[in-house]
Amino acid sequence: MKGFIQSEEPILTRHSQYDLNDSHPTGIEKVEELLGNILLTTPSAFNSQPVRMVLLTGAAHRRHWDLIKSLLIEKLGEEKYADGTADKIRGFRNAAGTVLFFDDEEVTKSLQERFPTYAHNFPLWAEQVQGSHQYAAWLGLVGLGLGANLQHYNGLDDDRVREDAGVPSEYRFIAELVFDGMNSDTGEEKEKLPLSKTLRVVSE
Repeated sequence: MKGFIQSEEPILTRHSQYDLNDSHPTGIEKVEELLGNILLTTPSAFNSQPVRMVLLTGAAHRRHWDLIKSLLIEKLGEEKYADGTADKIRGFRNAAGTVLFFDDEEVTKSLQERFPTYAHNFPLWAEQVQGSHQYAAWLGLVGLGLGANLQHYNGLDDDRVREDAGVPSEYRFIAELVFDGMNSDTGEEKEKLPLSKTLRVVSE
């Protein structure tokens, strides 16, 4: 799926889409192909490639969100969970799938040992490459006609998430990208700073 971003349109139209449906406008195999291309082409410091993804669909996707639900209830209690959080988790569970993002910490540790001069930078670079992969995946999903939203329910019980996803203990759980068809083509609009404050052009 080379050239999955053909124009600026995905960049301009990408928003957090929560009003998802089960229309599945593209096959899961297209999503798998997209993620594979992102992993093969997105750059990383020292070509370290520390990002690991797990694509959850069907029962595995629903099981993940059932787990998150149970963990949140354990943490918040039934009453607080039902007040505002339950609807969000139900919506995520009813979507087509979820991409789990992990960081292989053994990669960073190995680089720190091999290149001690840059040891303090490798954890930071690992975080940066996570952002690159997540943004690329989000744009790619938009390019496939899907809506998505990025969630961070890490820290509740990452061991249980890793166990359920079948990944090693050295994989640090980072984020979940939920995707599916959209009930509308508008997403959550957020106020942005003016470009005069955030972009500077220097020509000489």
